[in-house]
Amino acid sequence: MKIEILSADCLERLGNRLWVRTKSFYFSVDGEIYEIPRGTVTDGGSIPRLFWTISPPMSGPFAQGFPVHDWFYSVDGPDIGRFKADLVLYHMGRHRGASIIEAQAIKSAVNLFGWMSYKKGRDKITERSCYNFVKARLRVAQLTLQ
Repeated sequence: MKIEILSADCLERLGNRLWVRTKSFYFSVDGEIYEIPRGTVTDGGSIPRLFWTISPPMSGPFAQGFPVHDWFYSVDGPDIGRFKADLVLYHMGRHRGASIIEAQAIKSAVNLFGWMSYKKGRDKITERSCYNFVKARLRVAQLTLQ
């Protein structure tokens, strides 16, 4: 699988574990071009804190891959299939320097647990993230009006 990044990745942090895309992000997978629109909200990698030393939610080799993966899994993203979305995450990590072992560990984890959030159409809201979620929605509205 060939991954090519076609634009800068512009994300704005909104408190604890939420980011919003401030500009559209373009990338290609095997020659097919995708656009993640401005205003898309992500929580990065849904990784237990215990494993953040191996793969933090929004830094390291998977920093671009996690938001792309979230978008493919969302109801707004194109339906390329869950396993292809997981494979894109694997290759985006490898493209940015992840070892085969790191990339395979991430891919295995999303293969095992991804069914819980794939195309469910609901946002992950917890008591801790509720304020950040509202803040994110307000920022999306601001970006839409610009």
